Amino acid sequence: MTSTRSSTARPPGPKGRLLVGNTLDYDRDRMAFLRRCHQEYGDVFSFDDRTIVVLAPDLVHDMLARTNEDFHSESTPIATRIDPERAATDAQVWMTARRKGWHGLSRTVSHAHSARLHPLFRRTLDETGGRRVEVLDVMEQFAGRATADFCLGADSGGVPEVLTENVKAIEPLGGSSQLFPAWWPSKRIRRFLRARESTLVVITEKIRQRQASSPARPEQPQDLLDVLLAARDPELSELQVQRLLRGIMLAAYGVPASALTWLVRVLATEPELRRRVSEEAEAWPHEEAPPLSALPQTEAVIKEVLRLWPPTWLIGRTARRETELGEWRLRPNDQVMFSPYLIHRDPRWWSDPDRLAPERWLDAQASPHRHTYIPFGAGPRVCVGTQLGMIQMALAAFWLVREYEVTTEDGACPPKFQELLQPQGFTARFIPRRAGAGSA
Repeated sequence: MTSTRSSTARPPGPKGRLLVGNTLDYDRDRMAFLRRCHQEYGDVFSFDDRTIVVLAPDLVHDMLARTNEDFHSESTPIATRIDPERAATDAQVWMTARRKGWHGLSRTVSHAHSARLHPLFRRTLDETGGRRVEVLDVMEQFAGRATADFCLGADSGGVPEVLTENVKAIEPLGGSSQLFPAWWPSKRIRRFLRARESTLVVITEKIRQRQASSPARPEQPQDLLDVLLAARDPELSELQVQRLLRGIMLAAYGVPASALTWLVRVLATEPELRRRVSEEAEAWPHEEAPPLSALPQTEAVIKEVLRLWPPTWLIGRTARRETELGEWRLRPNDQVMFSPYLIHRDPRWWSDPDRLAPERWLDAQASPHRHTYIPFGAGPRVCVGTQLGMIQMALAAFWLVREYEVTTEDGACPPKFQELLQPQGFTARFIPRRAGAGSA
């Protein structure tokens, strides 16, 4: 469509309140606010003078594909001015390390991680002692241990605790759309700054310890740090390794934990789906963990869980320079937000969109409309933990249905739209089927 609008035109949107704009109405019920604006103003609407919301799949894909060029994905829970050129330079540092990091999902590293993952999963669930527990807390503990193990292997001691504090320090700051500067006299901000610094210090120490103890390139890398330190052409700097490890650890902590919590809820409350996943798991004849390709029913359930409850339910990008998105012209530092949750539940793209239907992923002749399934984002900054997260979720489901009975008294568990999409108040009991399990 050729636009006839002036270069300063903004999409329509709610006027908001004097001084505070739309912030109060949005924070009161985020999803209700977005749904109401979507219905009233369409697929593109203004949140404020510098922020627009885009719910048109093709426009979202266009923006994601142009990330690192016309948009950047820098975000922070505190108010700080982002220098577009510095952000572009940082993005190049990140992408160089990231390309090397993808090799961390080589067969050797994935196999080594999967072998270590099973004891971590058992340990985490057995520590609950069969008590009624907050499932999100348990899944956060498992995700922290699993992520630290994938990145650092045998050197991961102490890292899950540091990650937990980092994520817990970020959560309160994500509860409001208002950002405050680092100097603001707030205990929450001071806690976040301390946690961020502690995480960077610990990661740097782990890198230097590995370099000192294993200066030679390992023939069989056992974790992501092995892969990153062995990288050549170009060799990665300590800063690049540090940033990639921190980015993966934080991304692969809260998001997988939230996704796993929704998955446990489905397996605990949907007997027919649990039966399908259980039969598939019981049919696996080997002791080693199965590949994802051997678990089509499980994979379909996971994909449907991620469609209905994508943990990263709202994602943002910032314009690096003056640019266009569809018929709208954006200025430098304008914000663009989009919601996988709303796109995933749009009846224009999905039949019976609010129904849990894993079978939609098992029909080889059917596929989602283009650009309408984005639980991990897309483009050059697609979530770096996508493959790792799918593997970990599939194996967790595999071991859960084979080794535990899961019971819950919580049926509804409404979604909580904060930093991540999580079920409110979901508790359950994990009862080991193994004789003597949990007695240690």
